Amino acid sequence: MIIPRRPTEHWVRLVAVDTDDRLLLVKNQQAGSAPRWVLPGVRRQQGVTARSTADALVTDLTLPTTEPGPQRLCRRSASSVVAGELARTEELLFLVRLDVPGPPGDAARWYAPSDLAALDEPVLPPDLADLVAELLNGAPDPDRTDDVLPGRVTPLT
Repeated sequence: MIIPRRPTEHWVRLVAVDTDDRLLLVKNQQAGSAPRWVLPGVRRQQGVTARSTADALVTDLTLPTTEPGPQRLCRRSASSVVAGELARTEELLFLVRLDVPGPPGDAARWYAPSDLAALDEPVLPPDLADLVAELLNGAPDPDRTDDVLPGRVTPLT
């Protein structure tokens, strides 16, 4: 059986951490599905660098970042079957440290990574707390590559 493949989507996402070591998540509500919490992100446009995309996202979210601004962390790849088609997503994650604690909002909230498991609504990716802890505490495990296990991280050099 051959499964049709959708074009790969390329995203830039922020791992935004405030001065209280909380993580910024945004509520994602798609038609016909339950709300879920995800890292803030935007589709990367063709011809625009990932760094420029991350800088623009920080500006759009009006995040009071520390210098030197977004720092590239890793690449994540994920594949799934959606409506009978293979969907692949490539994400570049950028770390953003903030000067001040983040304010609460309607569609955005600040969570300690240890609190993510207690949320009533799903958090995507499901291993986000482990991923964030790993990224903030040093380089990802080199054995965790998207060639070995889809959805894992690949360190960027």
